[in-house]
Amino acid sequence: MSTVQIERRADRRRHQLVTTWHDRRLQRTPIACWLPLVLVVAAEYKLRRRPPEDTLNGSLDLFILIELAAFAAVAAILLWRWRPRMRRHVVMIWIAGYCLTTAISSLYAPDPMLAMVRGFELVVMLLAVIQFDLDGDLAMMRRFLHGLVVVTVVSIGIGVLYVAPVLPSQAGRFTWLYTHSVTTGAMMAASTVVLFGMWLTHPAARLPWRRWVYGALLVVTMTGLLFNRTRGSLGGAVIAMLVMSFLWARTRGKRDLIVVGAVVVVGVGLTVFKPLLDYALRGADAENLTSFNNRTMVWSIGGDIAIHRPLHGMGFTASRSVFLADTGLGGAHNAYLNVMVDAGLIGMFWWLGIIGLIVAGVIKLRRRARRFAEASPLTFDTITILGLMICQLINAFTAEMLGAGVSLSAVLLFLSGVWLVQCEDQMDIVEREVVAA
Repeated sequence: MSTVQIERRADRRRHQLVTTWHDRRLQRTPIACWLPLVLVVAAEYKLRRRPPEDTLNGSLDLFILIELAAFAAVAAILLWRWRPRMRRHVVMIWIAGYCLTTAISSLYAPDPMLAMVRGFELVVMLLAVIQFDLDGDLAMMRRFLHGLVVVTVVSIGIGVLYVAPVLPSQAGRFTWLYTHSVTTGAMMAASTVVLFGMWLTHPAARLPWRRWVYGALLVVTMTGLLFNRTRGSLGGAVIAMLVMSFLWARTRGKRDLIVVGAVVVVGVGLTVFKPLLDYALRGADAENLTSFNNRTMVWSIGGDIAIHRPLHGMGFTASRSVFLADTGLGGAHNAYLNVMVDAGLIGMFWWLGIIGLIVAGVIKLRRRARRFAEASPLTFDTITILGLMICQLINAFTAEMLGAGVSLSAVLLFLSGVWLVQCEDQMDIVEREVVAA
């Protein structure tokens, strides 16, 4: 990066100290802000039902061609207009290491056509994330989060207005279009956590919309999540919000929160235990619940596969096919196992490294921010990053999207790393401004 570019970036960071926290008007947003969201919609939203065999065989149809065209267009914009160059930050290096290792593993995957397509999409997502970091600041990240919330709420509206035919296994579970309910559950859970963070910390965060707007949107996403009935997403969101509330409360308030929370949990358990049990079972028996809808069988098979191919795994997207013959399910239904089956210990090294670096970085950043009143708006960012990580890591036990590379959950993991880096940049500015004053 040239000296001129460094100076321009520093000027933008200093200007961002004002525009992010004090100016309610949204400034001009670089197009790189919306590219990850475009890729997520292209990859995750389904406009028809496709048999798993067609997906594994790599057969093309109109909607697959539209998805590939969207990724190709984004790749063209990134490579010919910007030519992204990665920042030398440890979090960005780990993100790139995971993405490239996983994409390379597609060369020896059992379904080469599907693997190569997903490998290409993963590389494009990596380029979009790198450009997001180069062009972005906290103002841009917060605009992206608002965009994610708006897309989620609009999608919920689409799901209410048009109910697509569903499989028997998905009956009674809210979703939109033909998108799988687990995918939409993860999206609504992430938006719920983000909105809760915005509503909770609104006085300090100085966000552009009024607090009641965030509260109303939170009710919408939480309602959609309840009717979605994806237990991992709902449980992850609830636990994340409890932790966020605990972190936000003052020392005395934390004790009160624990007492009130315990009373509420006991009271709810005693009064509505039967409806809650029926909700959790979703029409199945208790034995089915204890096996996580037969996921334990999938995990057992995946564990045997991981033992036989521990170092480099079976190749990207292998988990989509290796379970299909024995269980009829595509995917490991567990992000940790999914990474192990696809990319082995090498992929797990990068993937767990991203998670560990983000969590450790946020904890360290919170300690730094407590020393300066000027850094109080960062409370929203640090609490919400932790909330998103908690929500996604809990959901990862029963859904593989966080470890699937090309998914909303994976993109949010990568962008959480970028978000942390931008928070550290902002904290450096605050420290310099305070020292200079």
